[in-house]
Amino acid sequence: MAERIKLNKISLREQKQKLAMYRRFLPALEARKQQLLAQLADVRARIAEQEARLQGIMREISTWGALLADMGPLVRYFIEIREIRSSFRNVAGLQVPQFHGVAFSDQPYSYFATPPSFEEVILQCRGAIECREELRMLREGERILYEGFRKTSQRINLYEQRLIPGCREAIRRIVVYLQDQQAAGVGVAKVAKRLTEAAMHGGTGESMAMGVEPRGGEPWP
Repeated sequence: MAERIKLNKISLREQKQKLAMYRRFLPALEARKQQLLAQLADVRARIAEQEARLQGIMREISTWGALLADMGPLVRYFIEIREIRSSFRNVAGLQVPQFHGVAFSDQPYSYFATPPSFEEVILQCRGAIECREELRMLREGERILYEGFRKTSQRINLYEQRLIPGCREAIRRIVVYLQDQQAAGVGVAKVAKRLTEAAMHGGTGESMAMGVEPRGGEPWP
């Protein structure tokens, strides 16, 4: 339901204040939108980079299929995740997760009791897990940034397409109404002045016709 505008000076002042506020907020929203857009582009580039890295690692691991089948139980023990290190960074008022690495269970093992390629297999598997966790966090950050970008764009559209034009139209209507009222008041005052002057002139003529001095003096000879 559209807001009903009161056609008076108080309402005119309120609408002007609203318009000034919207105009003051709009540049800040535009700057926030551009900042989020730049961060989105950066995050998406990093996602593409990590996806390519993960695919390369997985291709490398796939060549060790038979070896992994033999070392499977032992490998799983050494790629167990102990901690995922992360933090949050502020981006235009949004808390975006930032990946810092993965800590694995790092138990000692015998070089003589494991195959020669065991260490390389462990490193590649851990690299794949780190890529996967970083991708997960990057995609979460992308989701948060895009949601902030979408809401900011909606607010900018609201200001530009509804609130600012609405204030301008309300101000125009109030100004036109007040000008019409002022013009009508001037017209009424002019009419009242003419009627008063006509009444005064008419009363003086009547007194002269009766032979009476207008200022209370003696009768005319």
